[in-house]
Amino acid sequence: MKDAKWMPVLLCFLFHATAHADWWDDLVAEAQVHVVRTQECVFNQDIAIELKKGQALELKCAPNVHAIARFIVYYYYDTTITGTTEPVIRCDAWFETGATSGGGSRVSSDGAMRQAGDTDCVAITRWRVVGDHIQVQFRASDDIEFIHERYRTWTAQGLRFSKSFGDRRFVPAIELSETERLAGFARLWSEVRYNFAFFDQVPEVDWDRILIEYIPQVQAAKADVAYYKVLQRCIALLRDGHTGVWGPSDEPSYELPIRVEAVQNQAVVVQVCPIEGIPEHRLQAQLRTADVRIGDIVTHVDGRPVPEILSADIYPYISASTHQGLDRQAYPRLLKGENGSMVRLGITRLDGSRDEVTLTCARYPYPRQSNEFACRTLTGDVVYVNLNSFGSDQVVKDFDAAYECVMAAQGLILDVRRNGGGSSSHGYAILSRLIDKDVPASHWRSPRHVAAHKAWGREEQWQEGDHGTIRPHETMHYSGPVVVLAGPDTASAAEDFVVAFQTSRRGHVIGQKTNGSTGQPLVIELPGGGEARICTKRDTYPDGREFVGIGCIPDIEIGPTRQDVASGRDIVLEKAVEWLHAQRN
Repeated sequence: MKDAKWMPVLLCFLFHATAHADWWDDLVAEAQVHVVRTQECVFNQDIAIELKKGQALELKCAPNVHAIARFIVYYYYDTTITGTTEPVIRCDAWFETGATSGGGSRVSSDGAMRQAGDTDCVAITRWRVVGDHIQVQFRASDDIEFIHERYRTWTAQGLRFSKSFGDRRFVPAIELSETERLAGFARLWSEVRYNFAFFDQVPEVDWDRILIEYIPQVQAAKADVAYYKVLQRCIALLRDGHTGVWGPSDEPSYELPIRVEAVQNQAVVVQVCPIEGIPEHRLQAQLRTADVRIGDIVTHVDGRPVPEILSADIYPYISASTHQGLDRQAYPRLLKGENGSMVRLGITRLDGSRDEVTLTCARYPYPRQSNEFACRTLTGDVVYVNLNSFGSDQVVKDFDAAYECVMAAQGLILDVRRNGGGSSSHGYAILSRLIDKDVPASHWRSPRHVAAHKAWGREEQWQEGDHGTIRPHETMHYSGPVVVLAGPDTASAAEDFVVAFQTSRRGHVIGQKTNGSTGQPLVIELPGGGEARICTKRDTYPDGREFVGIGCIPDIEIGPTRQDVASGRDIVLEKAVEWLHAQRN
């Protein structure tokens, strides 16, 4: 193959639920891509592929724990993406689960290593262009040792390859020198010392003493994963949801066919994977035999009580501002494990009986939970609007598009129970459509350092300000009664919205305490490719009342019991409707 040469190509990985997605139809129409043949895909075996422009190969997978149904590899030119006439090769993983995940990249390279969604499978591709066609070597691998070997080999050869791993276990462990580890820790410690805004909320933490205590641990943690575990445990002592450390991790990502959340301080089953959707008959039978139901309590995992596991293995590594915020992160981790591992669970049934069941960690096809904007009319002409994200101004556009429905409402419910934040301005924009007078947004302050002042022995100083004033919208104004639903998942910019709503006295907040975490993180880089965030700003109500470290307290505090979870009853929503109806009487 004297005329063969490696050429830069663009590899994009996008993970979709069905082969009939709109983007695929558009690609077929515009780029004239078509499947020329179909063959079996065997995991951990190389497959040689040769394609001409516009051709695609479908690789069908036998039922597997990753729930990957097929890979589609295709080759075409797309000047709209690259701006050039470079060839494009794509390899898309299609899942049985109905879930969508993944991302894309525009990296000219000789190959690629891409984790398929959040599975323990990596698609490894190497290619070269020969005349009018492309030769591709493809392997779907869940053998981490092989993936590490291939990664090291390609790196040593100086190959340009695109890589994307949500789980850093697929990247070979890096030995960090003691100098690198200590330098990284020293920078982290010093940035916290001078910039962290909430030391008064952790009076038991002597940060100077922490430096002495953690240096030996940093010295002992030679590999990057162990090093980051030390840093995470250290930073978690600050108990702040906008402060944390992210880096290489060996945390397992597979799960059981049941999910739990904290309900009244117990690990209550809130979701069971539909048996008919599980691809392996063995796992179907196992779940059917276990007969775990929504509302059951998980009391033990492999013989260990849940409180013991939380306290010893999970809580110490989580950065959270409140107990409710801590539990929202911690409880789902109880049922994570390595692919194929068998887990014994102690169960307390709804009738009070106790049982022990065994389930297997794998990739299960849970139905996708929609995070999209929704507006619907409930009984008594009450309108319900879920605001699940303030991540973009699309939520404001959606709210405006539903404004006719909102204006006809006898009462309005805004649900931010699943809203983890985004930009406060989007929440303020929605509030502006509900008020008829100016509303002050939250107050803030941040540590201010003047070296001479410190030398003179002056007390710690703060820079203070506010987030401005929310003014009524010029043309849109809903004047009926309003309720906001909030809970432990309501965080960051969504809490800023709740603070402003409560300040406006526009209506009631009903539900549970919010997450209790907002602020402005300072981001710093750490050795081994990780990073840390340090909260430099503390927000309060305009009158100075604290909510970070506490949570916004609802006007009517109410949460579900395990019986409510089992019956599918949303008592928070019911209470909101009841309160709105009472306002009309």
